Amino acid sequence: MPQTNRRKPFPYKARKSRVNKTEREEMAPLKRAFAVGAAVLGGASQISVAKELEIDQGNLSRLISRLKSRSEALKLPLWDPSLYENDIGRGRPELLDQSQKDLIIKIVTSDREHREKEAWQAIADGYFEERGLPKMSITTFQNVMYEAGYSRKAQGFKPTLTDDQHKERYEWALAHNSDKDEYGDGKGFNYRRVVYTDETPARVGEQRGMKRAWCKADEVYHKDVKRPKIQANYCTLQFYGSFTYDYKGPTHIYEKETPEQKREAQKALEAENQENRRQREELVPLARRALRSMGDSEVNSKKHSWTKKTRAQER
Repeated sequence: MPQTNRRKPFPYKARKSRVNKTEREEMAPLKRAFAVGAAVLGGASQISVAKELEIDQGNLSRLISRLKSRSEALKLPLWDPSLYENDIGRGRPELLDQSQKDLIIKIVTSDREHREKEAWQAIADGYFEERGLPKMSITTFQNVMYEAGYSRKAQGFKPTLTDDQHKERYEWALAHNSDKDEYGDGKGFNYRRVVYTDETPARVGEQRGMKRAWCKADEVYHKDVKRPKIQANYCTLQFYGSFTYDYKGPTHIYEKETPEQKREAQKALEAENQENRRQREELVPLARRALRSMGDSEVNSKKHSWTKKTRAQER
């Protein structure tokens, strides 16, 4: 069985120390075998065996009767080592057998829609109950996928570098090494004289948030598993800029406003306000004339709005 690979591990569980609620401890398999052998086959009394092993006599008696019942049920001799091994536990029996687990994986990996569904969505949509599978929790479904080697991974992928690309990058790094004679001397390539370019995209209609699909790490890339990140349903506006160290560019954005620029800005503001005032004086009478023709000339007045509110409360 492949190793379980959870996308979000829980490291705090490994560091958390377990505090026993009682002083009782389970007997080791070797200690159980010695106690039963001494009391049943060795002829020693249960009191002496319990006192020697520092356990309660009642617990020893129940242990002997339980092992005898198991040996009779399994038709094994009392000295068979499998009778003294630790039980799996008192939890519920296995909910799903291997064929049902294979059916779950087959349903999830059938198409892209099922792969992109999260665990809670797959349970809520009833994909598995329609195929005759028992009702399961989200954790049970996730454990089935994790044990089979599946996990939630990004649908897009980035191709790895080829050998030629690795070689080109190594040669470029050697040619642009900032250390010429020794480490940290700074006599080699001067990165402070390099102009760095950067861009800021503004995307419209792009898918926001993470989009994951159930797949294995080495699974083949195709339309039902993973797809390229290139999408044609959105547009991008790209803004470019550049910078370098110890150098002030020929242009700048902000500057101190001169008195002449302040007077020109005030004149432009007054002209804009005068134009807005003229438009209001022309358009407001036209709007009121239209409202009077419809019989609702005071539709925007405070008195009219108060009257409508009062009548609505009375109703």
